[in-house]
Amino acid sequence: MRQFPAKDRPGRDAWLGPISLCLALLSWPIPAGGPVLALGAVACGVRSMTTRTEYRLDWTAVAGTCVAALQLLLSLMLFAMSAGGH
Repeated sequence: MRQFPAKDRPGRDAWLGPISLCLALLSWPIPAGGPVLALGAVACGVRSMTTRTEYRLDWTAVAGTCVAALQLLLSLMLFAMSAGGH
């Protein structure tokens, strides 16, 4: 099923993985817009991994999605702590 290398993706689909990784990395040093950037990174990463299934998974999409998910988890934990009064 996934038989072609990810680097051979044609057109704009080739940029979804790198965009996901860049947004995920930018979400960490930007405190106010971090969760928004992380959501964008997850969206790009998931779209890259679920479209064009004849190509292998792009490592940048997987890494970007994981890093962004960690940012979202941290943001959720900090929000829960502040809502709880800590």
